[in-house]
Amino acid sequence: METICRISWLLTFTVPWCFSSRRGTQAISVRNEAPKPFRSEKGADSFARPHPVPSPGGACFDGGMGANSLWSLTWPWAPFLLACLSRAFLSLYLVFLVEGKVIGMVPEIMRSICFYGVAAVLLLWVLRQVAAIFTAHPTPDLRVRVESGSFRDQSVSWLAADMRGWRENMEDAYVVDELRKDLFGDALLFAVLDGHGGREVSALASKLLVREIEVDRRKTETSLELAEVLRQSLPRLDERLRRGSWGIGWLFPGLLHPFATCGSTCVVAGIDFLRRELVVANIGDSRALLIRDGKAIALSEDHKPENPLERNRIRAAGGQVLKIGPCHRVDGNLNLSRAFGDFNLKAASGLPAEKQKVIAVPDVTRTPFQGGSHELLVLACDGLFERNSNQDIANLIWPKLKLGMALEQIATEVLHQCCARSLRGRPIEEGTDNETIILVRLPAVDRRAEEETETRTPLPLQVGQRVRVHGLESETGQKFNGMEGTVEASGATEGRYSVRIAGVGSKSMKPENLIPIEENQGSPA
Repeated sequence: METICRISWLLTFTVPWCFSSRRGTQAISVRNEAPKPFRSEKGADSFARPHPVPSPGGACFDGGMGANSLWSLTWPWAPFLLACLSRAFLSLYLVFLVEGKVIGMVPEIMRSICFYGVAAVLLLWVLRQVAAIFTAHPTPDLRVRVESGSFRDQSVSWLAADMRGWRENMEDAYVVDELRKDLFGDALLFAVLDGHGGREVSALASKLLVREIEVDRRKTETSLELAEVLRQSLPRLDERLRRGSWGIGWLFPGLLHPFATCGSTCVVAGIDFLRRELVVANIGDSRALLIRDGKAIALSEDHKPENPLERNRIRAAGGQVLKIGPCHRVDGNLNLSRAFGDFNLKAASGLPAEKQKVIAVPDVTRTPFQGGSHELLVLACDGLFERNSNQDIANLIWPKLKLGMALEQIATEVLHQCCARSLRGRPIEEGTDNETIILVRLPAVDRRAEEETETRTPLPLQVGQRVRVHGLESETGQKFNGMEGTVEASGATEGRYSVRIAGVGSKSMKPENLIPIEENQGSPA
């Protein structure tokens, strides 16, 4: 009986680990000869991804299991549940150890269960270390994995590529999906998630993102626009990560939570074809940009602790912003001020989630698009921007695109150019992070859109119109990004506007650096 008990508890920990260590249910092999990418080529209106593919309803499933089966809803949480079990056994073992020295009333079977549970945890840790040694690839790993597909009768083609680079593990994830037509009409969703402290949060959030957005839409008014749905869904997804499966996350507060020191950025781009606009929601420093005739238009802004709005919130929550090396960090730890997970930095008692040191409240922008050969949508993690600006990335992509180069080759070359060069096995420049990029060709409004002249005049702004500043890349101008102001008049220089910003005064700005704000849109949190 005792032998059976030992074996059962070892299986309890070892089997879930074996499953959770796989990268999804679809095995993706990569050719050995770097830097050639693997191409996963799917038919029209289909795609592949490195994690279980969601059904049209957004739920993940494995193999032939139904989208709403218990297995499909529980499987993504397997690593989380395993981490909770490990913490529970370690805690109980310490309690029983002390209790045995003082009182000794706990049944021997309970002590045995906790003992073998702790032994299984230690064995699991040893197996992971051994597996990591034998499965490790040389660094930097320049192998690029490429996946592609299309939507809307092949009028929207996309490609996603990622590369591990100098990091020991790949912590990025991405999402490509079509939102349910009965909820959103005609809309697509693309997202890049950049994990830190491990890939657990980015992997889990990528599996839950679409489902959470569609569930959130069902709970609200059907007339609610995509922008507002995204604004509400991302904080709710973060709350779901805190609760965990079956709500057991609340049993592990502070540093005991499996995601206490693990988190992820998230930049989501929704393409609303009914309104012909790009809706981007962002937390963290992954980016979305629209390349229009070779010029980069920023669709998101980085959330860094040194930004005035972020710094004030961090200090109000009892935190501090410290500069360590080249980066500013929250409490000397995280160099982001908004992210999923990182629940040890969201533990200030008496404060709501949107006022913690680190929050998951997104900034949301809405940008009209023309599509066709004039524009390309780009989503990427911060690994591509360590030494490149948005325009630098546009300069790498656009000439190749106009020469007719395939998206696969463009993405591969961009990832390699953004990766740090090496000397004697060590990086000699910035560019040592994981790298992930998504390229999306947008359909033109009609055939005449393809025949437009290369020079376009941005939509005129009206006097008194509220606008949000974005896309300023100079050291002086970056502090104005994200601020809101009012258009007073056309500036003294032709093609510019005079914008009054509260607490700053009037500034002359180009129209491409101003995003109109609808009256009911409000300010970002």
